[in-house]
Amino acid sequence: MFDETGTTWEYRVEQLSAVQLTNQLNFLGKEGWALVSVLHHTGEEHPYECFFQRPRGARY
Repeated sequence: MFDETGTTWEYRVEQLSAVQLTNQLNFLGKEGWALVSVLHHTGEEHPYECFFQRPRGARY
């Protein structure tokens, strides 16, 4: 997909546990991924469904 500036985006979805959350967010942030949304699924082993985006082709 692309936005009004012509930027093409790539997306990523991660299922994370509470223990993984901070480390994985920091790791993905260093790779250029921006967290855009989180869904919480009560009672699951990995309850945080995290949605990320970054400009296509971006490498950090």
